[in-house]
Amino acid sequence: MKPEMSKPLILYSKIADDPRVNVWHISLYTFILSLWHESGYQKQIRVSRKQLMKGAHFNSITTYHKCIGKLKELKYIIYLPTYDTYQGSTIELVL
Repeated sequence: MKPEMSKPLILYSKIADDPRVNVWHISLYTFILSLWHESGYQKQIRVSRKQLMKGAHFNSITTYHKCIGKLKELKYIIYLPTYDTYQGSTIELVL
């Protein structure tokens, strides 16, 4: 396995073992990991709230905001929101 391919597995196992997170956090984080993989492991990825909610199977904006905020608070991600739908927010995974 290539070293960069093992990074998502390492990051996933880290959050999966964290008792402070629930299935909603893991769903959102897993989708972020898949976007990171698709980007070729770029340092930062740009994504819209709508795309994140769809990928994580969230129907509630409140749930989305709670989960993204908790991932940021727990330092799993660096999240720089934007209110420009076309530009998208920036997310960086904390390695």
